[in-house]
Amino acid sequence: MPEAGNQKLIITHAVLTGLTPLIPVPVVDDLVKSYFQRRLVRQLSRAYSINPTEQDLRSLADDPSSGCLAGCLGGALLLPLKLIFRKLFFFLEWKRAADTVSRTFHQGYLLDYALQTGWYPNQRTAGETRAAIDAVCREVGTGPVERAVSLTLAQSKTTLKSAALLLRRSLRSIRGRPDSERVALAAESVEAEEKAKIEGVITRLQNSIQAIPKEYFDDLRARLASRLGVS
Repeated sequence: MPEAGNQKLIITHAVLTGLTPLIPVPVVDDLVKSYFQRRLVRQLSRAYSINPTEQDLRSLADDPSSGCLAGCLGGALLLPLKLIFRKLFFFLEWKRAADTVSRTFHQGYLLDYALQTGWYPNQRTAGETRAAIDAVCREVGTGPVERAVSLTLAQSKTTLKSAALLLRRSLRSIRGRPDSERVALAAESVEAEEKAKIEGVITRLQNSIQAIPKEYFDDLRARLASRLGVS
C-alpha cells in the first residue's frame, strides 16, 4: 500500500477533479479541472515548504495542450457537438470520470514523491518533473488504481451526482464569459459543502487503494527515479 502522508489530500483532489466530466458545460469543466489540479500542486508543495512560481505551478499541474490558437479554435468548433453528445451519452462520462480520478491520483502520488525526495525542485525543473511523471503514467497505465476507482464510483453515483450538481449550480452564478478567476471563486464558494458530500467516497477509495500491493507503488517510484535519472 502507498505511504499515508498526503494520501487523503491527493485522493480528495482526484475525486474533485473527477467530478468535472459530470459537469455538462464544455470549456467551464476544463477550467474547473485546471483549478483543482493547480490547487493540488500548490498544497502538496506547501506541505514541503516549497513555493513554486506561477510558471512552475502550471508546468506541474496543467495537462499538455496543443496551444491556445489550436485549442481554443478546436474547442469553439466542437462545442455544439460536445453539448449534444454529453446529453445523449452522459453514462459514458462515468468512464471518463474514473479515468480522470485515476490519472490525477497517479500524478499527485508521483509529484508528492518527487517533492519528498527533493528531486523537485533541487535536482530537476518543473517541466522535467512533469514530463517524467507523464512518461511513467504512460508506461504503467492506471490498472489497479483504476479498478479501485471504478468500483468506488459505481457504488457512489448518487453522491457524486449530488456533488457535481452543487458545483454546477455555483458555476451558473458566473456572469459574463467564464475565466479561471471566476471559476475558482465559484468552486471555492461550495468547497466545504462539496467535501462534506464526498467524504464517504474519499474514505472508501482510500481504503481500496490501501489494499493494493505495495509492490505496485514501489515500481511507480522506481520508474520515476529512472526517468528523472536520479537515485
